Amino acid sequence: MSFILRWLRGSAKKPVGLRPHRDVEIAGDYDTVYGRVLEAIEVEIGANISFDDRRDGTIEAAFGLVNNERIRCTVYRIDDARTGVRIEAMYPAGVEIPQYSRAVDALAEGLSRPI
Repeated sequence: MSFILRWLRGSAKKPVGLRPHRDVEIAGDYDTVYGRVLEAIEVEIGANISFDDRRDGTIEAAFGLVNNERIRCTVYRIDDARTGVRIEAMYPAGVEIPQYSRAVDALAEGLSRPI
């Protein structure tokens, strides 16, 4: 029975937490901000867009390396004049998740700058 209890408890060495992420609120309508996010992904962090669904508001980008960090942006309407963007770092299974992502921070700072 003790082996079942050890298995159920799992490893206490690995902390459980959220992926590195940032939320940014941008003045502008949805379509304008969506285009700005697409441009910022390429200009600010040098990533290649691998998935782009304007209707759903989802953009995924990768850096071209196998098993490397990827970025997911979710663009959503707040009202007619403001749009929100959630930027998340995604990592392959089994990789230790860092507390911060330089790519997430750089993209959030780039989007926060006035046009």
